Amino acid sequence: MQPDHPIFNDHPITGSVQLSTGSAPTPYHVYDGEGLLIFGDVACDAMQRSIEGEAVHLVKTASGRAAAGFIMADFRQASMGAHSELQFFTLVSDTEGESISDAPFALPIAMATRPGWSTLCHNLWNDTKSVIAYNNEYLGLNARRAEFRLFEKQAGGDVQFGVADDTGSAIIGGHFRAQRSTPLSAMWEMMRVAGLRKFISLGRAPYACGSVINRSSAIMPENRKAPIFTSSDHNITRHWKSSEDRLEIKHPAIAELDFIPLGLQHLWPFRFVYRHPGDHF
Repeated sequence: MQPDHPIFNDHPITGSVQLSTGSAPTPYHVYDGEGLLIFGDVACDAMQRSIEGEAVHLVKTASGRAAAGFIMADFRQASMGAHSELQFFTLVSDTEGESISDAPFALPIAMATRPGWSTLCHNLWNDTKSVIAYNNEYLGLNARRAEFRLFEKQAGGDVQFGVADDTGSAIIGGHFRAQRSTPLSAMWEMMRVAGLRKFISLGRAPYACGSVINRSSAIMPENRKAPIFTSSDHNITRHWKSSEDRLEIKHPAIAELDFIPLGLQHLWPFRFVYRHPGDHF
């Protein structure tokens, strides 16, 4: 049964789509899960080469790098059944020449407050055939099969994660130090980046809005925006600390981009709605 929450009440399941794996409900819902977002930046020239041919423009940082990040999630209750996901993304704009500051939280603030900007799904992995079919055949994404070890709690507060492809080769691995609340210093920094009015508005909203752009493919030859909506009761945001956190990137196509982590966001229960890029509402 669909939970009673504004994110699902405003975007209920209203239909279905026929996939190679069978019928699936639309839009895509996640009712409960745990997520980790790692925000940072990459070498701009390398990222530009990796997305050559895509009709989007990279959003650069003040120092001339490209804003990018990882999303990994353990979706425990979802309309497509329990599954896991790893996504590597870069921030893009409809117009050329857009930029954000070098502040660690400039990327997540931009994702939530700039409607003309989106995240381009650079790489995507899941662990069930039905979700991979849904993402590829219906949403036009580039999902591949992977094995996940996410949110494994260790003594001392460390939380480990690891993802390997279907051959057993590592994609990413590492750990982060769990905290009970967002540090006050991080709250002040986010308020400075967003501005007081936007910061208060984000805190009062029942859920956050954004959009994801697919890479061009045979299924969806053009880059299109898919509306997404997220919500959580617990949202711990802080700086990335090299003394406490570790990220190892093993996938060659991502490793060569020189990703530098700057901040992280740990959230639960992770509620999520992903609509088709053709939806109008």
